[in-house]
Amino acid sequence: LHIVVLYLVIGKWRIPWNFRVWKGKGTASPAQMALRMVRNLPKKLTQKFQVKILADTAFGTKDFINGIRKIKYHAVIGIGCNRKLVNGCPVKILHRRGQQVKLVGLDFPVTISWYYFKRDNGQFVKRYIVSTQPLKASTISWWGKHRWQSRWLV
Repeated sequence: LHIVVLYLVIGKWRIPWNFRVWKGKGTASPAQMALRMVRNLPKKLTQKFQVKILADTAFGTKDFINGIRKIKYHAVIGIGCNRKLVNGCPVKILHRRGQQVKLVGLDFPVTISWYYFKRDNGQFVKRYIVSTQPLKASTISWWGKHRWQSRWLV
């Protein structure tokens, strides 16, 4: 069962706002569903607050990132280590956080960073994150690392 959930984060509060159940192959993808939910946020809400989309690697598709950019929001989104730069190299070869890079399928540069995620078995895995807004590498990593911590829960 795949559920796409849209949360609103205001200060220290994380409030479930909307959700959709992905029905499988042949239906809208989870990224398409999420983009539709973001587009349908109430104007009163989006005009009063700064909107920043935080999304997992499953939503790091070129269509989702381009869609967020098209509706003039900024996003911090996880991407896979095999995601390609326009020069054909994967992002995992990068050695400096905070670089502006161009990914295949995007017409604009993104800022890339990463952090090390500790798995249950104690091993660390490198997780890559991009921001559509030029931010410091430490800020991008912080958002990527802390977005699911329980302190955000209502």
